[in-house]
Amino acid sequence: MKKVVLYIPICLLAIFSCEEVLFEEDLSDKEIVLIAPSDKTTVENTSVTFSWEAVDQATEYHLQLAQPNFENATQILMDTTVASTSFNTTLVKNEYEWRVRAENSGSATPYANAEFKIVESEDFSAREVLLIAPQNNGIVNATTSSLQWQAVADATLYRVQLLNSSTEVISEQTTTETAVTITFPEGTTTWQVRAENNTQSTLFTTRTLTVDSQNPKKPVPTAPVNDASQTATTVAFAWTREEVQGTAEFDSIYIYKDEQLTQLAHKNKVTSPTDIELEASTVYYWFLKGFDEAGNQSESSTTSKFTIN
Repeated sequence: MKKVVLYIPICLLAIFSCEEVLFEEDLSDKEIVLIAPSDKTTVENTSVTFSWEAVDQATEYHLQLAQPNFENATQILMDTTVASTSFNTTLVKNEYEWRVRAENSGSATPYANAEFKIVESEDFSAREVLLIAPQNNGIVNATTSSLQWQAVADATLYRVQLLNSSTEVISEQTTTETAVTITFPEGTTTWQVRAENNTQSTLFTTRTLTVDSQNPKKPVPTAPVNDASQTATTVAFAWTREEVQGTAEFDSIYIYKDEQLTQLAHKNKVTSPTDIELEASTVYYWFLKGFDEAGNQSESSTTSKFTIN
């Protein structure tokens, strides 16, 4: 059975016309075939790749994961749509059920399900340290961060390293705990953890963290000048600000209708120069602040006044 979606843009130029017809197939009678993990399998790796066969005319796939299964779920760990026919994630030792269906804008296949379980590999060196925090590629404004990971069975200690951009080890320590507080340098640093026992070690699990503890410089307004007056309701704002090395910076503008700065008329993330439409017959007070991706902020600029007659 096919579902037909009909689009007919009609062009009338003299005696000419044009028509376009788009057919979209109904997926409800199709089946999706799972590849891995297959039903009732045991996986000796906490990094799991879900994969399935492509379905013709599907535009995306709806993937869900439950623990321990959908009938008696204690948690729905994943509920997402993807365009590809595979998806990778990291899981802890437990029992799971996953399911996926193919979809297009008007229909979907039935779900295909499979149950599996994650176990610790008998080979200690094949086990994996699952990092918890900070998140990968995280950006923070504090130089001290708490690194956290999940325990690995039979580990006697964990080795924690910081690496610079040249992959040189700049800091190393060991701990029997599953968390450690470390001071990071400014910029982007790789941090990695591995588990060890008396004879073996796992591979390192790696993430990066960017530290930017520097506040942006204070913006300097240049237009409109203080006590300016104009008749046009479109106001051209301009300012300068010296860049500080670190994460990306941006500015926000604050425009008020009173000198006490309580009646906010406009607030927005802006770049210099920028035009803003305001009301006539009003006196305005405005200032700027600089921000960056790490959450740092500058001092407020001087507050300027202008009038739209």
